[in-house]
Amino acid sequence: MNKHLYESYRKLNDTERAEFAGRFKNSPTVVKFIKFVERSTVPGFKTSAAIDSVYADEKGQTAYSVLENRFFKLRKKMLDELEGMKKNDSSLVHTEEELKFLAAKQLIASENKEAAYRQLAELERTCWERNIFELLPAVIDQMIFCNQSFNRIENNRELFSRQEKAIGLLNDISICGMTTRKIYEINFTKGVKYAAKELALMRGLATKHKQYPRFLMCYHHVSAYYKLGSKDYENDVQVLSRHLSAFKKLHAAHPMVPLMNYKVNYVQQQHMHFSQMIIAFHFRRCEFEEAYEVMKDVWELINREGSILKMYKTEASYYNMITAQSMAHRYTEALDTINDFMAYLKTNHQTDKLVLANVLKARIYADVYPQSYKMDPAFLLEQVDEYLKVLKRSDNRMISLDQTLVLKAKLLVFKGSYEKALKVLSDPVAQEYLSGLRLLDATTELIRILQENAAHKSKKLGELAKSVQSAKHKASTPAEFMHIYWMQHYLKHLLR
Repeated sequence: MNKHLYESYRKLNDTERAEFAGRFKNSPTVVKFIKFVERSTVPGFKTSAAIDSVYADEKGQTAYSVLENRFFKLRKKMLDELEGMKKNDSSLVHTEEELKFLAAKQLIASENKEAAYRQLAELERTCWERNIFELLPAVIDQMIFCNQSFNRIENNRELFSRQEKAIGLLNDISICGMTTRKIYEINFTKGVKYAAKELALMRGLATKHKQYPRFLMCYHHVSAYYKLGSKDYENDVQVLSRHLSAFKKLHAAHPMVPLMNYKVNYVQQQHMHFSQMIIAFHFRRCEFEEAYEVMKDVWELINREGSILKMYKTEASYYNMITAQSMAHRYTEALDTINDFMAYLKTNHQTDKLVLANVLKARIYADVYPQSYKMDPAFLLEQVDEYLKVLKRSDNRMISLDQTLVLKAKLLVFKGSYEKALKVLSDPVAQEYLSGLRLLDATTELIRILQENAAHKSKKLGELAKSVQSAKHKASTPAEFMHIYWMQHYLKHLLR
């Protein structure tokens, strides 16, 4: 037990030790025991030595058996507290700077104000450098208190000035965060173009506080994030590129500066969110190989052993990875990811969503036909039909109703059920989707040519292939390329 306690305490870092000691600042016996453990040079210290040190004032007055019993209770109390610290690791809920602030407050509580002041002064410099306005007013307040404790009030004039400035910055970054929440709701209900006033407010705060890059980083990050997902900026790549480039340059110069929210692991999370925006930017420009490469890096970060980003391993992240792999024609990788996704769903008791995974397999089956990867087309068609029932009850944004209808038509074409395929494509939802891609006529023509038994079928298919190639040169959206890839691949198979 002595060895276990010794090793558990030694594993604590300086901040955790200060926090641990602070919990027992009103218990002189525990403080003595902590000092004994710190002085000990061997893990398995003798119980008698510990008793001699902790209860030195009572030796000769109290029976050894009583002191020994008290020691065992004391040791258990410390072990329970150490175990509790393991379960409630403060580093999981507090940032590096917050832990340093807590450690300084513990020093103040233990009457070591001079050491606390030095730590607070260093922390203040860090917070100004990193634009961490959330901590600055409280850090400076504790420095003022330390000065007052030593009657060094002449040193507080400058501190009060800095504290007032920090409070103003905290107020403005809070407004920035609130405005971001408003932009989210405006974008969700009406579209980001209706948030011009809110974005202008953020831009104004950035201009007001030019010397603090956090405000400008927030402005460019929010602008890029919402404009990337807006149809209003589909053809305005310059605006998106400007925001992303500006943010990238700022972030490279100030990697430790938080955005709207200062929280645990904010550096890693901001890196991931920026990577996701870069993926969306490449995808929007139909740069599928580039999108795949960035997505692969993000995926590795999420899945790395002990990753602090593992919370982002979700259905959406699986879908995005599978889509990136498919658009880059890495179908074997995509199938492996789908199989991992299915295992993930089973582990999390979401077996009702396996139909989504099977629809993703059906999409790959359609893209690579006639190569089958040993998939059962009849089963996949059944799963697509099952998913259509789900969509009609509650639309799923991952694979929309229009895309699923078109996928069903493709599977029916492979089966030779041309009339059924045309019937599926006659659905207004499917027609609107393919018309928007300017590919409704070409898709319908392909099926009608396949229905014919004419001798000139190959010639017609060849002419259609040229028409699809021409459409590819005009394509500007991922959905267009997705359907054109399928048509070109299938036409190439038919013309062999």
